[in-house]
Amino acid sequence: MKKLIFLIVVAMLLLCVQEKGEIRVSYQPGWHHTALFVIVEKGWDEKILGKKIELTSFPSGPPQMEAFSAKQHEIAYVGAAPPLSIFSRGFDAKIVAVANVEGSSLISTPEFEYTGPKSLEGKKIMTYPPGSIQWTVLNRWLKNNGVNAEIISATGAAEIREALRTKSVELAFVPDPAPYIAIQEGYGKIVINSSEMMPMHPCCVLLMRGDFIREKRDLAVKFVALHIIASEYIKKEENKEEVEQIIKKWLKIDEKVAKEFPGSTNFQTDPRNETWLNGLEELCEIQYKLGMTRDLNGNIVKLNARDIVDTTIYSEALKIVPEIKKKLGLL
Repeated sequence: MKKLIFLIVVAMLLLCVQEKGEIRVSYQPGWHHTALFVIVEKGWDEKILGKKIELTSFPSGPPQMEAFSAKQHEIAYVGAAPPLSIFSRGFDAKIVAVANVEGSSLISTPEFEYTGPKSLEGKKIMTYPPGSIQWTVLNRWLKNNGVNAEIISATGAAEIREALRTKSVELAFVPDPAPYIAIQEGYGKIVINSSEMMPMHPCCVLLMRGDFIREKRDLAVKFVALHIIASEYIKKEENKEEVEQIIKKWLKIDEKVAKEFPGSTNFQTDPRNETWLNGLEELCEIQYKLGMTRDLNGNIVKLNARDIVDTTIYSEALKIVPEIKKKLGLL
């Protein structure tokens, strides 16, 4: 009997440890993901979820999605385009919220004279890897303007900024805050924002694995509620100085760059927004035409935006936002 009691106690302790655990979340080092930085920096994860968020950073979306599809993370802050390739292969996951729209810029060396899209004819433009949101938007814009330019892939913003600094390339298409770092350090200037290239285009999203949603729905809903609250928090003028200090710390940028926040980034959260859904549908169409979405047999497939988005999590999260705000002392 004593042995049985001992085994039961051990099992209960192990269960408690497992239940406490951590939530594994991946992200990229740009201020599109500032809501996540605020949640962790202010300790809202442990206060509301009862769990600590374990973070893993990736330089861009495609390698991030390879790790995500290998189940290294339950949640990802990632561009809307990279998940399309794993969705097309049948991976079980859903987009549950928007993180931002727009927020990238075409930048050039200071000497380059931009007179319109045609001035890019025959030029080399460095951006994130194939399948990324930057690669997708840039391809669409160049094609729509009848411009033949060579798109060069890089692992992430740091490599692109270095190429621009050393004049290995004249042009690059990068997300915030990379354009402002290039300006501050004197080797770049903004040519055109992505808001002009593809107005209100989807950028980053909150992605969750299907098994996490089903098995830990309460946590999934609470996480989305925190995302909504943090996104509201970073947009309030009275929190601007605090948020600048948070991104300065997390992104290792100087004060002058942090002062540019939010730059061209438009923070939104609602995946039920028709304009956003239509934009996601267009991304699905673009990647289909570019041959990026293929099934396990290598056949090109076209995704339906509404099939890869779960809006019910967001709707449930909205209902508990006031309660959570009260717990966080925000009401």
